[in-house]
Amino acid sequence: MIGLIFEIEYLILKYNIMRKLVLLFTFSLIFFSCEKDYLIPIKQEEQIIKESPHLMNAYGAWLRYKWQNEYYFEYHNFLSSSSSIPVKANGDSLNIHTDDINTDYCKEKCCKQFVWKAPKYKDYYEDFYEK
Repeated sequence: MIGLIFEIEYLILKYNIMRKLVLLFTFSLIFFSCEKDYLIPIKQEEQIIKESPHLMNAYGAWLRYKWQNEYYFEYHNFLSSSSSIPVKANGDSLNIHTDDINTDYCKEKCCKQFVWKAPKYKDYYEDFYEK
């Protein structure tokens, strides 16, 4: 009889552990699969371009660079007179301008990758700002 009680308690404990693991896995999957639209407003850009394809937004692009083992995002648009400010993947800005060649970020950033390109985007930045 005592062996049966221990076996039932063991099964209940095992069930509780499995239930917690399944819940942890489910919440982790939901958390990591969510898009960060607040960081890169691609849907907004596409909507603006769809409504007014002649606007400056049709010439922009979002790029990702790596610097000091972190990823930074920049919005490039050659028609814009303002330079972009790098934004970390967590949403914090670097508070420097990307065309300031005196900063470590501009000298050391690497691994350029396009996240999104507008239909009329041209990569003029490579000719002017990058090596």
